[in-house]
Amino acid sequence: MRWLLATGAFFILHACDLNSPSNENCSRIAYTFYSNIEGNNGDIYSVCADGSDVTRLTVDPAYDGMPAWSPDGTEIAFVSDRSDAVQVYRMGADGGNVSQVTTDLQNDDPVWLPGGEQIAVRTTDGQGLWWWRVIDLNTNQIVDLTEASYDFFYQKQAWSPISQEIAYMSMTEQLERNDGSSQIHVKAMDGNYERALTDNIWANVNPVWSPDGRQLAFLSEMHGEYNIFALYVIDVEGGNLHQISEPIYTESAVFSWSPDGKQIAIGDVYLGRILLIEVSSGKSSELLPAEKGVSMMDPAWQP
Repeated sequence: MRWLLATGAFFILHACDLNSPSNENCSRIAYTFYSNIEGNNGDIYSVCADGSDVTRLTVDPAYDGMPAWSPDGTEIAFVSDRSDAVQVYRMGADGGNVSQVTTDLQNDDPVWLPGGEQIAVRTTDGQGLWWWRVIDLNTNQIVDLTEASYDFFYQKQAWSPISQEIAYMSMTEQLERNDGSSQIHVKAMDGNYERALTDNIWANVNPVWSPDGRQLAFLSEMHGEYNIFALYVIDVEGGNLHQISEPIYTESAVFSWSPDGKQIAIGDVYLGRILLIEVSSGKSSELLPAEKGVSMMDPAWQP
């Protein structure tokens, strides 16, 4: 009976109609909510970092997910198949003013570039090719960012919030050593230099800049297990590497820094919950309680 009551209360929080946040002054985290019990295909919610004021931002029978905040925190880019093909949309922080950003091919995994006037998206032709493009939100001009590849796991690049640098997962060392590794690299946007932050035989993936641009968080197998990842933090010059989570994640786990750089929100694929991890201590807590038949993924912390 206790579980049923808890589940009922939890679904009341997530089953509400579209509504605006009642607390607009808190530090909010957007996320994708799935319910196997309700047959929910995915909707976007936001919640205060203390777990209060759960707010539904999208109401559509189609899939809505992969939220990404604009640099100024006033808009959210997201992915939806409401137009049949998977495309990128944008909306206000309260879920209003929805507009479609991409209209051709299929696009997902939106990333706002610093300045807020461009969005990078991962594109596929539906025949196995994947590449990254940048859309100018003022002119709608689209520019290819990378060459097309048959690699589904074509990781996104991460733009520094304070400098002209990009962090990304590099396969250079793997090709040279013929092992299964991938390394975290930082390169200048103009191509003048590039440096490796990791150098080991393991997979190191998905770098994300801290808000002050001084650190990168990333996922790695370097604790010694293949296909199981832990969260690590490293200085942008390559020093002060430390593990801040247990090795319980997949390589596609999504995570996001808090605006003050003290915490990281990360989606736990296996349990369908979102954890908040303290960067300094590694101490973790649940953003919202995990429940049977429910998944909360893709956390994105409002800047």
